[in-house]
Amino acid sequence: MKRSLFLIIFFFSALFTLVLASDLTVEGLKGSVEKVVTGRFTYRSENGQWLAGELETRRIKVFSPLGDYQTVALYMNGVQYSRHEYTYDENGRKLESRYYKNDAENYTTREIYTYDDRGRLIEEITMEYWPVFLGGDRLSGKTVLAYDDRGYISLKRLLNDQGVILSSVRLTYDDGGRLIRESHYGKDGKLESILLYKYEGDVLRGIHSLDSSNRILEEVVAGGENGLNDRTQYGYSGDRAVRSSRTLTDGYISVNEIVDLTEIDQPGRRVEISFTLEPLVVTFDTEETLQAILSRNTAGRITGVDFKSGNDLLAGFKYYFDNAGRLLAREYTFGENSLRIDYRYDTAGNWIEERYFRLENQEYRPVSTLVRQIDYFE
Repeated sequence: MKRSLFLIIFFFSALFTLVLASDLTVEGLKGSVEKVVTGRFTYRSENGQWLAGELETRRIKVFSPLGDYQTVALYMNGVQYSRHEYTYDENGRKLESRYYKNDAENYTTREIYTYDDRGRLIEEITMEYWPVFLGGDRLSGKTVLAYDDRGYISLKRLLNDQGVILSSVRLTYDDGGRLIRESHYGKDGKLESILLYKYEGDVLRGIHSLDSSNRILEEVVAGGENGLNDRTQYGYSGDRAVRSSRTLTDGYISVNEIVDLTEIDQPGRRVEISFTLEPLVVTFDTEETLQAILSRNTAGRITGVDFKSGNDLLAGFKYYFDNAGRLLAREYTFGENSLRIDYRYDTAGNWIEERYFRLENQEYRPVSTLVRQIDYFE
């Protein structure tokens, strides 16, 4: 189960990275962004007023003029705990990435990328840092890629430092060049799992993960822009599914329905709703299947979601947009919680403040604010 989840997350990321033009695009940033510093502060009550605390840095990202990462540094409690640095050639191809733990001067690992004469990535080598007096960096492993006649990646192999194949992936495409299947093999060359990709036109809408016996392990449905990602995982006893876990999330709220399938007449159901910005969790024992009822505006964007079990409303989401289609606010209700998140934008159309409020005593009080300082190339 954990393996299938990792594979789906990894290949969702890999596929979108291939399709989208740059890291800047993946981030959803507009304009010629050079640097983004993200920080957060919380509020405290003093003499009947809510006062902002000290701004704490969370992330620093530096981009190249082509929109690719040059540095990505993560912070906790104001202290850097990891950093990635990237270098590129004159054509914008990634040559090397280095990972630094904490604020260390020497990197922990580095990735070296090799291309063929057509500019296609053919090898990724992972090296571990070792001092020169101990012989210098040591090979940890590498990934080797092969291509078909149309120029699509057809085979990926993961090798250890001795050149032994640890695993491999065979990729299959349809006539339009869309990736439709990945077959994953273990060290012994035996099939371990399969990923099947589903599309609406050219838009990826879902992935099914199957084991070597063709049992469905996981189903993922991508919701698209401001949509809900829908993931269902299955647990088995022999050939029989005994448990399912379905999670719907917009990145802020997760609604998880767990079903005990051992009771055939009336499966046991539990719905857990959790929030990412605070440890808020509400649990319901239910009898009816969870329903997600979506509302959309004329542009097709989701403006509301009601989560119901029978006639019982478990949670409600609302989204508000301006005439330009920018998200202005989110509102969530579940259990006794009523939450609101709103946004402020700069002139380029990138959000620079994400303010989080909680309803208390019939009014929204500020809890925290996420701030982005965005610098642009001149």
